[in-house]
Amino acid sequence: MLHVSERKQLYRFLAGLFAYPDQELVAALTRGEAEQAARLAGIGDIPPKLPKADPLADLETGFTDLFINRLGGVPVPPYGSVYLEQAGILMGASTLKVLDAYRKESLSLERSSEPPDYLATELEFLYYLVGQEEEALQQRQVETARAFSLKQQAFVNKLLSPWLPVFCHRLEAVPGGHPLYRWGGKLLRRFGELEVEWLERLP
Repeated sequence: MLHVSERKQLYRFLAGLFAYPDQELVAALTRGEAEQAARLAGIGDIPPKLPKADPLADLETGFTDLFINRLGGVPVPPYGSVYLEQAGILMGASTLKVLDAYRKESLSLERSSEPPDYLATELEFLYYLVGQEEEALQQRQVETARAFSLKQQAFVNKLLSPWLPVFCHRLEAVPGGHPLYRWGGKLLRRFGELEVEWLERLP
């Protein structure tokens, strides 16, 4: 069972991994955060190494190819509505439910150009909720911590876990997909399974 601080750490790393790559991600990978995430989630696969020459450009190319634009269609769209809506449309009813969850926490997406159900944003939201739970526990506010745990449970069960396994399996199976993101799909799938198991235990 993962400690609340370890869950927060995994959500933070995964949110960064599945956002458009930047120097902060390169620095995190250089520090060995991918290896640490693999240990926490209990996957045996070692994350692939980035090329020494211009690793950011390598990540940008791989990310674009998988999640933004590829000849013949985007292999793995990182939006929940694509998997949850009958017609696979963006900004469907499920997207509005995600947005409502953010608004209930007084969180704004004004600086984001992505839809609310963008995978990285959903992971960042769960990082926030777990962080609030951890803070409440540190202050011995047990009921407040429980309330944030239940919010995590509701969000994961209703809005993330129903589509996450399909997304991860598609990502792992993409021919010619960037090896780091394919590895990330395995990490995300395993952590998603652990989260469902953990959150189901809440009384």
